[in-house]
Amino acid sequence: MILPLPPLKPCRFCRRKNRFLVEADVGPLHLANTGRMAELLRPGVSCYYHPKPTPKTLGRMVLVAAEGVLVGVDASLAGRLLERLLRSGRLGACEDLRREVTVGGERLDFFSRLGGKETYLEAKNCNRVAEGLALFPDAPTARGARHLRLLAALAREGKGAYALWFVQHPLAEAFALDPADAPLYRAAQEALEAGVVLRAYRVRPTLAALVVEGELPWVWLAP
Repeated sequence: MILPLPPLKPCRFCRRKNRFLVEADVGPLHLANTGRMAELLRPGVSCYYHPKPTPKTLGRMVLVAAEGVLVGVDASLAGRLLERLLRSGRLGACEDLRREVTVGGERLDFFSRLGGKETYLEAKNCNRVAEGLALFPDAPTARGARHLRLLAALAREGKGAYALWFVQHPLAEAFALDPADAPLYRAAQEALEAGVVLRAYRVRPTLAALVVEGELPWVWLAP
């Protein structure tokens, strides 16, 4: 499964100014990712951005070169990858697909009828990989824990519920939740017990597209 990327231009990372803004050698760029990414965002590292000027930025950072490969850093693309997966029918016959649905005061990425069953789905992004193991999150995420608890409640009501992580790093060989984020870790265990489908996929970025290569083995690390 392939998600085409917009035209990209090379640049070099200089420094991170705040959560969503970085300074590159070409000027300020938007970074749609709240993770720390300390192992990726190093001064002088090669990056690629989509030029689309706004009053504050020259475009959007999409890829970073690390360990001889390209790594995706645009977390917003996880939702687009999940939509492609849904429309491909790989999760079941998809009908009545809706984006950004509000349930219980929270916003989930998708609602659909999968195989005729009301189903809610949330897409998460990951690009933190160490020795082949993809770890999520890169920074504590209270929002992620809330989403998992909501999906668990929906599953207990008999509805379909999915949380899917897209690891935009081709060196990932397995996936795990970082037990250092204890609330998220506990919420994921409760979600699994409630019947929420938890999956992770490896994504190989190129300069032209994001390629979903397949599902990653899930590892439960000891808390």
